[in-house]
Amino acid sequence: MTLGNLRSGMFEPARQWVAAHPTRRNILKLLSSAPSLVISLPGQAEPTAVTNEIRIGAEFFLNPSETLAGVRRHFRLMRDTGLTLVRIFVIWNDIERQQGVWDFKRYDWLYDAAAENGIKIVTTLCCEDPVGWANDGPFYHNRTDLNDPTVRKRASGYIERVVNRYKAHPAQGVWLLMNEPTKYDTDAATFRAFGEWLRQRYGSLEKLNARWFRQFRDFSEINITPDMLKGGNYGWLDYPSIVDWREFNIDNLVNQLLWIKGQLLLYDKSHPTHINVTSPLGGPVGQDVWKEQRVVDILGASIHPAWSFPPSAAQDEYGELFAYHLDLVGGPSGNKPWWVTELQGGPTIFTGGFPLNPTPADLTRWLWDTFGAGGRGVIFWLWNPREAGQEGGEWSLVSMEGKPSVRIATIKQVAEDLKKVPSLARAIPQMPRAAILYSRQTAIINDLEGSRFQHRGDEWEQSIQGCYSALHRAHIPVRFVDIDQLKRGEVKQFEVLYAPYCYALDNECVEAIKGYVRSGRTLWADGLTAWKDGAGRVRRSIPGDLADVFGVEAFDLYPVKVDEPYSITSQDELAGELWRLPLELRGAEAFLSDKDGRPFATRNRFGKGRVIYFESALTLAYAKRSHPVVQQWIVQAAKEFQGKLPIQLTKGSPQIAFRGLVHSSGAVAILSNWGPSQEVTVAFQGERRVVNPLTSEKLAASFQDSLTGVQIVVPSETVLVIEALRE
Repeated sequence: MTLGNLRSGMFEPARQWVAAHPTRRNILKLLSSAPSLVISLPGQAEPTAVTNEIRIGAEFFLNPSETLAGVRRHFRLMRDTGLTLVRIFVIWNDIERQQGVWDFKRYDWLYDAAAENGIKIVTTLCCEDPVGWANDGPFYHNRTDLNDPTVRKRASGYIERVVNRYKAHPAQGVWLLMNEPTKYDTDAATFRAFGEWLRQRYGSLEKLNARWFRQFRDFSEINITPDMLKGGNYGWLDYPSIVDWREFNIDNLVNQLLWIKGQLLLYDKSHPTHINVTSPLGGPVGQDVWKEQRVVDILGASIHPAWSFPPSAAQDEYGELFAYHLDLVGGPSGNKPWWVTELQGGPTIFTGGFPLNPTPADLTRWLWDTFGAGGRGVIFWLWNPREAGQEGGEWSLVSMEGKPSVRIATIKQVAEDLKKVPSLARAIPQMPRAAILYSRQTAIINDLEGSRFQHRGDEWEQSIQGCYSALHRAHIPVRFVDIDQLKRGEVKQFEVLYAPYCYALDNECVEAIKGYVRSGRTLWADGLTAWKDGAGRVRRSIPGDLADVFGVEAFDLYPVKVDEPYSITSQDELAGELWRLPLELRGAEAFLSDKDGRPFATRNRFGKGRVIYFESALTLAYAKRSHPVVQQWIVQAAKEFQGKLPIQLTKGSPQIAFRGLVHSSGAVAILSNWGPSQEVTVAFQGERRVVNPLTSEKLAASFQDSLTGVQIVVPSETVLVIEALRE
């Protein structure tokens, strides 16, 4: 299947139809009459021309008062700063102010200025945003429903006009299908699509009615009402119907992105496609980066610290927080290139979650950490400020007149320094030995039941982030994987799989976990693992149907108040979070016990592998309090395999963001320091000649036990790049 297993058999009717009716007219007829079907598309465009080097860019916002002279001045300054990408929005209402009257003159200015300065345009299509004359919405940034055939017909006309206008322009670089894709419509067209999705999923109305509380006579009459989402007077919900609705919205967004891409490919198969995801772990809100990434040639994400970071975060925490968001997009991208499509470039005063203006040192470290994580580009939001409305005067790198901020010199320096490390363009991140499992099913179920009364619906993500933080601070690279990768067996490439707070897993996941451990790998898990299935149905015990794998079983649980965690050791580590489980050993060994002698952590052999299990919400405890004892319990399993990595940071504080990449003639280490000046030790496998490519300085190194080691000081707020080359 083109998109993998979105739903079994979901694509086949559309694929057969397209094969039999390949003309543009008939494809449009299919899409307008059956918008719920996902079509199989031609092969991906080759993105090499844009991703063959590391690129830096910025969003240029075409204000109504902008002049041709001003555009030319801005683009010359962007070129001189070292930018090779400029992203733009082709706002529909700008080019068709009156129905049928198209005027591209002002956007032609941008394209021509880009071509004159050797810049590629990343064109954001805005076909889902309303145009003023249609009276579909209060403003252009209010999305219409692309499930509606009338809306699709208009949108297809917009795409045809824009793509044909610029597909042959020398500045055209990438088509961005939708800005920050999110769709969560509740109108008749979407419910028709939902009914068709349910038909594909269940096959018969009898099976659907046996599962849902409400009963239907036909798939066409199915809808979701506000009281179904809110739970009426008492908050009780019909889980199967709401879980189906949440998962449909994920697939529906993918479907709409595919429709946009299908329209685009009717006119241009030469330029790669792109999206910028906002919520990679977005199961509860209708988003899933693992599914979305399969649509496009280049994956992307918006990472705005003023939105993404907690307001209480200290400056020295910005490195880890940024690294977390990078890895949430870098991991799911697979082998395809990815960008940070939006990175905060300037001040937030009234917008964003809190006031913030990134410092030059912040931008330097974020840029280098992106490239160290494997990102091929960074596009700042934004170059020049909007002149009015929300975000007016904020976020930008230059003033309205193009006067540079102090951050411009920093970006220019990084662009210059990148030229000194040409190997970085062909390097890839070293393969981690550990992975963290994202259970979309847990995310949805926890959001449903955790947000109703006790307001704990985000514990699943806090646990994931806690697990990541523990590993990141120990300089252990890690990759995020999802349950579909688990089911396909792809996680077997990792020696250790972390399953934090994964209390909702369907039967396929349970069987896949058995296969993973049986094959000789290590599973690390905490809490109520597999207690419920994917729809929230409770299994007979904990860990649900995995007692033989874990070697333990519990038939009851004892709640612990959220603000009253308990300790296991004399170091007051407060590792006991949320509950106690009366574990009964079924072959496992208890290697930690509470003060009453009850098992707290166990080890068990299963097949060729093993399971390390903690009965409390341990990763959540670490996310809340960051105790070093708890960190050690989390990272120990992965530490055993660190010696196999090509590049290792063997000495350095948790405030060093460490990245290792490999290429055909050597390896690169990138270290961003978010703490005080300190000496670090970097080790490379094999005997190597080590240099600082930014200064051309050869670094003193020692060779011992098959490792080339370098000890060097990294000043505060700086980045160190080290390259190890074969002798």
